[in-house]
Parts: sequence; C-alpha cells; structure tokens
Amino acid sequence: MTLGASGCQGRDIVPGVSDSTFVQTMAALRRVASDSTLGDSARAHGRDSVLRQHGLTATQFERAARALADDPDRAEALFQAVNRANGASDSAGARRPGARRRPLH
Repeated sequence: MTLGASGCQGRDIVPGVSDSTFVQTMAALRRVASDSTLGDSARAHGRDSVLRQHGLTATQFERAARALADDPDRAEALFQAVNRANGASDSAGARRPGARRRPLH
C-alpha cells in the first residue's frame, strides 16, 4: 500500500512501526473485528495472526496508536488510508475519535 503525501511522514510512528505498516495492520485488524462469522477465540487468533504477519507485537502497535494521539493530523491521514484500504470512503468513519462534525450549511 502506498500512502499519499499527506500520509507519508518519512519517519516511523514509533521504532519499528511505519505509516504503511500501521495502515496495513489496522485495516487487517478491522476486517478481523468485523467478521461476524468468527467467534471470540477465532477473532483473538486472527488478531494475533495479523500482528505476526506484519512483524509487530501488540505492545508496539498500541504504542504507535498512542503516539498518533499526539499527532492528530497524521492520525487522520492514516485512518483515511485505513478506510480506503477497506473500501470505505474518506468521509465514512474517517473522523478522529472526539472530533466534531462540521455543519453542512
């Protein structure tokens, strides 16, 4: 996956977690989480498998997510890329948690 200029920072979010690794991992984790055919055990196995596939530990991934909280513009660009990777439009669910919607008028 290639990120556009707004999503590519040229530095890791945290050591070992690049923007593209974060996007690919988060997109795959969302697919596992939204798979209604999986039970709790299979879902947990799927999460572990996704992290392993991307060469990450849960701790590394959580640190990256926390680091993005301190860089909301970067986080927004990455989550838009996650949404695109999963076939959602940029406006569907792309807002940061806690971000307020702008009025449409």
